[in-house]
Amino acid sequence: MELFAVETITLQAIKTEKMPLHFAITFILMLTSLSAYSQTNNLSVDKIEQHSIHFHWDDLNKEQVVLKYGLTEKLELGTVSGLVLTELEAATFYYVKASTTSKNTPTETVTQLFTTASSSSGDITVYFNQSVDNNASSIANATQISAFEDTIIAYINSAQSTLDICNYNTGSLPIITAINNLANAGITIRYIAADNTGTNNNELSNLSATIPMLQRPNDGEVMHNKFIIVDAANAALATVLTGSVNHTDNSCHNDYNNMVIIEDQALALAYETEFEEMWGSTGNTPNATNAKFGADKTDNTPHLFNIGGVPVDLYFSPSDGTTAHIETAILSANTEMQFGLLTFINNDLGDAVVSIQNAGVAVKGIIENQFYWGSEYNKLANAGVDVHSHFLEAHSFHHKYGIIDANNTSSDPMVITGSHNWTNSAEDDYDENTLIIHDATIANLYYEEFMARYADITGLVNVNNLNSTESISVYPNPVQDVLNINSVATMEQVILYNSIGQVLFSTAQIQGKEQQLDLRSFPNGVYFVSILTNAQPLSIKLIKNK
Repeated sequence: MELFAVETITLQAIKTEKMPLHFAITFILMLTSLSAYSQTNNLSVDKIEQHSIHFHWDDLNKEQVVLKYGLTEKLELGTVSGLVLTELEAATFYYVKASTTSKNTPTETVTQLFTTASSSSGDITVYFNQSVDNNASSIANATQISAFEDTIIAYINSAQSTLDICNYNTGSLPIITAINNLANAGITIRYIAADNTGTNNNELSNLSATIPMLQRPNDGEVMHNKFIIVDAANAALATVLTGSVNHTDNSCHNDYNNMVIIEDQALALAYETEFEEMWGSTGNTPNATNAKFGADKTDNTPHLFNIGGVPVDLYFSPSDGTTAHIETAILSANTEMQFGLLTFINNDLGDAVVSIQNAGVAVKGIIENQFYWGSEYNKLANAGVDVHSHFLEAHSFHHKYGIIDANNTSSDPMVITGSHNWTNSAEDDYDENTLIIHDATIANLYYEEFMARYADITGLVNVNNLNSTESISVYPNPVQDVLNINSVATMEQVILYNSIGQVLFSTAQIQGKEQQLDLRSFPNGVYFVSILTNAQPLSIKLIKNK
């Protein structure tokens, strides 16, 4: 099975722009030249296994290629003929360079870093701290847990040897107490925190003095990561916790957040490499002199992983050019895309979303910080993107995710998630981590979270049942006079309730697919519409406004 395909530059933007023909041809030739340069000077991965890595290099066959490799950039392990490295160690990083005698390509590639797969379970678990819509997808059932702190503490308590924590906000006393108790039990713990204006470090002073801790200097930028590494050296126990959730009561319980838990040693070792670059040391004591944050960091981790058969990409900011990889993921969309973001002000990513919208991809989006300076909200809305503000909703929509082709399993369904807001600061200045998970099940877990929030804001509900596909639209919401209800499946009953649950009227036995409710005589306020289709009741919150 091919786990990774070579990345190519898309021309979707050209297809949807009006430009003189000669300019378009020149632009295409320029992109073709850049694409060829990228492919011929870099190895691409076809397959990652525990003891082998399979490559391809442009259109060369194995008889034309020699691979040099090693555990360091000195490539000290020697050379092999062909495009496959074998007899490798599991969950181990290898530097690789290819050379060829072909006259049609450069003589060698740049040196690149790759990892073999691990022998870990490869389990990927996703949790959301607010409601999800399990009716939105027939592929997966997302899980909502209201006690994120308890889950984080449970994984902290699972550590048998080491625990590395890299966290923007330290405001949860229960989490700090669990960490302190673990240190008292003899577990080696290292802690990296932020130190800048606006950070909630209310509980950082309660961290045990026996636990070594380092803060990014208050240099005007932010150490914005939220990850935990458990027992990275142990293949059976190595686990990474990441996502959008900070360690505060509000972030765990009130704001909308996601948490991804991945049991994989190769990934844990990559996170450990990033941790130790900021830590300034591979030991238990930080070295502030050698510590690197922000633009001082280098691209020093593998990016492609095989986690239990699932291709996963990992990028750290600002060293790894994360925005370009997010843009590539967006432009790969064939049928649909959803995004849920606290802040969206990066022009390149905004342009990419508009490009796929213009190319016929169905795009939906939610943005919390609609009014931030430079927000992409108005540009997206003006381009016809189905984008909505979460600004007036209770609590912050703190997610940073994008979903590509969740319901198109013949495409490359994927999720983009992590700590990285789609902003220039996340790209250029902040310490961030981003995962791109190529898996339909994971994509549909996020899709069910997104559709729950989408319904909260718009009142529009899409339902995909196991045995049939139903789509129900309820609009406009808020409504002033007439409410429209359209359904692919036959509606059997529509009931309108007031905010205290009293039935105001019922359209029993309608047996239709369209219904209109005249609400002009009803006072302003909150209502609920219950719709019965094929014995499947749906309840939608409705706002009446004149």
